Amino acid sequence: MKIFFIGISGTFMGNLAQMASQNGHDVVGVDQKVYPPMSDELIKSGISFEEGYTVENFQDADIYILGNVISKDNPLLIKILSLGKNVMSGPEWLYENVLKDKKVIAVSGTHGKTTVTTMIAHALLEQGENPGYLIAGVPKMLNKSWNISDSKFFVIEADEYNTSCFDKQPKFFHYRPHILLINNIEFDHADIFSNIEEIESKFFSLLESLDSDSMAYINKDAVSNRFLEKSCIFNSVEAFSAGTTTIDEINKNLATKALSKYFSSSVIYDSLKSFSGVKRRYDVIFENDDFKVIDDFAHHPTAISETLKLAKKESLNVILILELGSNSMRKGIHDEKLIEIMQGQKTYTINASQDQLEKFLHISEELNLNLVKQITSKPTEKHIILMCGNRNFSGFQKSILDALI
Repeated sequence: MKIFFIGISGTFMGNLAQMASQNGHDVVGVDQKVYPPMSDELIKSGISFEEGYTVENFQDADIYILGNVISKDNPLLIKILSLGKNVMSGPEWLYENVLKDKKVIAVSGTHGKTTVTTMIAHALLEQGENPGYLIAGVPKMLNKSWNISDSKFFVIEADEYNTSCFDKQPKFFHYRPHILLINNIEFDHADIFSNIEEIESKFFSLLESLDSDSMAYINKDAVSNRFLEKSCIFNSVEAFSAGTTTIDEINKNLATKALSKYFSSSVIYDSLKSFSGVKRRYDVIFENDDFKVIDDFAHHPTAISETLKLAKKESLNVILILELGSNSMRKGIHDEKLIEIMQGQKTYTINASQDQLEKFLHISEELNLNLVKQITSKPTEKHIILMCGNRNFSGFQKSILDALI
């Protein structure tokens, strides 16, 4: 079967394309731009792709898989629809072709999904399983970010973001989890949600949709009392405390609870001692006698604050660089919380709006190449440069590393 992926270079869609290819399908695709590392991974899998959503890049196929970044006015999508072709969303295809007969362990929440999902996959491997998994990051100990196997288990991040331009429900509805882990629910995705109550309502609907033999575990320390009271009326829900100490400890407790139906907690917890993490999650990318540069995917105030605490445990000399890349960040939804983080902390921003530049005027500076030179000048004491953001730092990370190297 020939499958055409529209929006093939995103982490989710690119991994799906590779899974489809692994299953023996003829896979092609298109995206506006295709960058490494995904371009390299697609080429390695023998998947051809074109750049540009133009009608010239149309190819005849049996199924067209639609990424959630594609809008209804996309010229290529219009062409496909005009020909009456079979169009599916990525989550739909994933369920029908991979998840349908699996015991799906789904990890949800505003933060920590990638790390906890990877921990669960790692623990299962340590127990002699060969689980299927789909991870929106690069695990340090696994060969790749996805796996298809004969195991009954499939571990996946359960995202509350829209499925596609034709399906405005969250992607996680399509996964039909056997085990659902809800870590934390905070306001995010301001481009599609108006408030936290709207996000919580999606989680309530997900809990209602669970099969009778499914189980949901909620970290009661990381959700509102309102959500906790309403969700605990379901028999399939167990609220528990994942702890309030370090992020690593909390994540390990979450991963252990997710597998508690199948393995003893002590066995799973012990198996996580060898876990080495995920790239872009407090990832040390450079260190010498003068500087340590840490790359972190944190792009919400809570995650940024926790990551900053980790850095400050190592040193009081922390330079914080914040990339305002997400829709919520750019819209200024989190400005007040960001101001709290910046107070008394040497901070530089990337991609701040004009309004934000004025708000942050006395507590941060917008990064430029001259400031990069200042930041990387030899200090009297060792400094940590902590870079938090979910995009590519507009090239400034490379500039900092080049200056240090």
